[in-house]
Amino acid sequence: MFKIARHGAATIAAPVLVSFLVCLSLASALIPTPALAQNGFLQSLDFDGDGIVTIEEAMASRNSQFPGGDLDGDEYLNATEFDALLQATRARFTDLGQKYQPHQASPGRIDAFTFSDSDADGVISRQEYFRSSARFARSLDRDGDGTISPGDVTH
Repeated sequence: MFKIARHGAATIAAPVLVSFLVCLSLASALIPTPALAQNGFLQSLDFDGDGIVTIEEAMASRNSQFPGGDLDGDEYLNATEFDALLQATRARFTDLGQKYQPHQASPGRIDAFTFSDSDADGVISRQEYFRSSARFARSLDRDGDGTISPGDVTH
């Protein structure tokens, strides 16, 4: 489970750079080689099966996880629900042949729950989750062409 620590306005107003680095480190940890990226991770994001993963598809893939993570049906993810969803996602990517190695957050960085809980109320609403999905998906498109290719996620 994530520990939630609130330390005033600095925690609430985390810079966009921090969010980019969190998403980027997650993507890097999940995708060790181009072959695995194409055959596992990227295919899991390709909703229409056309071999091209758009930012919108990556967002939709992550967003589709919210209802299953909301175990009590209150339209919010608490820290326990979010942690279970994160662990299930890691297990799914492991099943796809991805390797994940947990990393401790560096000083001054925030954990994934705090990153997604943008209003710092202790729960993640559907809207907050969707916003973090959008940031995550955009961070994967390193060359800015609107699609996520093996080259984007392996460099």
